Amino acid sequence: MKRAWLVVDMVVDFIADEGALTCGAPGQAAVKSLLPHLENAYAKQDLILFACDAHEPDDPEFALWPVHCVRGTKGAQLYGSLRSFYESHEGERVVLLEKSTYDAFFETKLDSLLRRHGVTDVFVAGVCTSICCYATASGAYYRRYNVHAVADSMADLTPNAHAFAVEQMKNVLKAHIE
Repeated sequence: MKRAWLVVDMVVDFIADEGALTCGAPGQAAVKSLLPHLENAYAKQDLILFACDAHEPDDPEFALWPVHCVRGTKGAQLYGSLRSFYESHEGERVVLLEKSTYDAFFETKLDSLLRRHGVTDVFVAGVCTSICCYATASGAYYRRYNVHAVADSMADLTPNAHAFAVEQMKNVLKAHIE
């Protein structure tokens, strides 16, 4: 088994109290939970990918959601200690990948990167559980990766949305719940 960690949208606009579309305290707790997982994954030589929203100012998604994660703004930057982790480990095995929609596989180099590294198992963490995490987990499932949902390192806009999405990953995508 070759593993990769997909850290989805753990950026200022989705985690910080002042973020444009924040999960707030649950997102901040998910970051704290995630850091030991990432340190362990790095020690085990796992691939770690930060898949982050990076929108243009006129992105059509803003018809659905408030303006968020505009490329080059503070809101699109990795949140807090995750930014420090990325900056101190950036390289072949720790990569930042910009995405423009919910699914981190859609119109990105994610699948080719995972295949090049021989990845069989993906561990999904991040926000929002019911939106971008679920879409990315689905993308991994459709591409025949073994999906692991790291539930304590995910958060959503509501606890119910989080719980529902974790159950969907388990029941529909046959994800292993970590």
